[in-house]
Amino acid sequence: MTDMTQAPAALAATQDPQWRMFLRALADEVDALTSAAERDDMLRAIGRRMARMMPIAPVASLDTLQVEINDTLETIGWGSARLELNAAERALMIHHADLPRIGSLGTPPGSWLAAVLEGLYETWLATQPGSDPNLTIRREPGGTARIITLRFGRA
Repeated sequence: MTDMTQAPAALAATQDPQWRMFLRALADEVDALTSAAERDDMLRAIGRRMARMMPIAPVASLDTLQVEINDTLETIGWGSARLELNAAERALMIHHADLPRIGSLGTPPGSWLAAVLEGLYETWLATQPGSDPNLTIRREPGGTARIITLRFGRA
């Protein structure tokens, strides 16, 4: 989990009151102009774009993938991920901790950027060796602002 006292420069910039105010105003405006579904579609597209800007190298194991993902997330100060296979559901579960917050926006409160994670992880996972193009990602119900769980598998 990210230690805010050791935050990288990218995260430090978002902690600046001027950036926080801008991001909050931007989020409020997006919410005022779009439905929740339209907003989440836009945020997923932003996540996909971010993933293309910071690609994850192809790896051969889940443990190595988790390390690569966490190194990349640390670079931008976006928390950390724990990956686990759910054999019964034939799915990869992603437990993402400490996503940056934009105040209390989002459901649950503080999780406004969660849809960005869907686009980010779906793109990263789709580029891994042996990935099936029929797999999709979705947020699991019951998450919190601190821990967001995503399921990557068949719909």
